[in-house]
Amino acid sequence: MPTAIDLFAGLGAWSTGARNTGIDVIWAANHWPVAVQWHSANHPDAIHICQDLHHADWSKVPAHDILLASPCCQGHSKARGKKSGNAQHDASRSTAWAVVSAAEFHRPEVVLVENVEEFTDWALYPAWSQAMAALGYMLAPHVVDCADLGVPQHRVRMFLVCTRSKAPLNLQLHQRRHVPASSFILHRFRCGQMEQGREAWSR
Repeated sequence: MPTAIDLFAGLGAWSTGARNTGIDVIWAANHWPVAVQWHSANHPDAIHICQDLHHADWSKVPAHDILLASPCCQGHSKARGKKSGNAQHDASRSTAWAVVSAAEFHRPEVVLVENVEEFTDWALYPAWSQAMAALGYMLAPHVVDCADLGVPQHRVRMFLVCTRSKAPLNLQLHQRRHVPASSFILHRFRCGQMEQGREAWSR
């Protein structure tokens, strides 16, 4: 079974997706104690650490086949980043360098990085991508809208597929029919009405 680690793990969506495809997530980290608490509950078999990954000792992280990472996106986002006058997010962009540091030490076959699509507009993205290339990775960016996966929400994210291969790995992602949120809300509303009707009838 392939193994993975999850950087900036949050509550565990990356890890859940990996587990659902037969990947064993063996280690996860986040700087926020609440996130680590919930990730531990959702993935009790993984080793967890609560730490600023700028200061991680990668020699203490188990070897793995796949590195999953969702570095801080606020500093890149149009809504909350520097272009919106939020200079406090400038430092958050540097979290992406933890991915390079981890990849340099362990050299997993695959590194998957999730962020907003503005990540590639970052002034230091050319240097970041060159650092990954220097480690032997080919980068293939994929912009994905959750609506294309059948989720009733437009939520666009970029996934960088970084592989130690001779050519970039460009995935052919199947697009599902868009599901309007109104259909989901109406369904829940009707279910609620039916439940209220059953309760009133039982009285």
